[in-house]
Amino acid sequence: MIQATIKESMLTVGEYIELSKHAYVSIRKKNQRIDLIKTKSICYLKKGCVSVYRLDNNLLTINIQAPAILGLTQMRNNDKYHYIRCDDDCEIWTIDALNATDILNTYDLWQHAFDILTWHLHLYFQRDIMIIHNNIRGMIDDHLKYIWSMTPNVRANTSIYSFITSRNHVSRSAVHKVIKEMTDADRILINRGKLIKYISE
Repeated sequence: MIQATIKESMLTVGEYIELSKHAYVSIRKKNQRIDLIKTKSICYLKKGCVSVYRLDNNLLTINIQAPAILGLTQMRNNDKYHYIRCDDDCEIWTIDALNATDILNTYDLWQHAFDILTWHLHLYFQRDIMIIHNNIRGMIDDHLKYIWSMTPNVRANTSIYSFITSRNHVSRSAVHKVIKEMTDADRILINRGKLIKYISE
């Protein structure tokens, strides 16, 4: 869940991007890719949700919901490890990296940019905690714990099977086996692939 100070930073930087004469708005459709390195841009995701995928194996790494600033991590390099795809229709304000740097300098927004980058780093550390385990059971348990921490409306629309298998090289049958064991132990309750109850060990 995004902290209030991080959200404030994203809204602040986003507002300055919107107000810039060098920025433009576009409505991106569901499943449309956003390539910020090719265009040497950053963007303000004002509405919608995007997913970040690894380029080498197409594994989903993180989901990001509006409001968000995307592309800060690539502003100063050309290495491309991930790609972004819209999960639904998104309103995106885009500005080239040079003008974005000028905005951050002119309006003294580097503290906000730092906070946003720190949040992005937190998302990747959180992902590492979920996937680095000695066994599948621990990995699945951490994913369920993460799903349980989501807001109720997001959790109600999250398929545990899709969530886990899209982020890891694990078969659906292996996930199903662990889910059944946890259900039999009365640690979780699943209804149509959605997590209804979770009790931590």
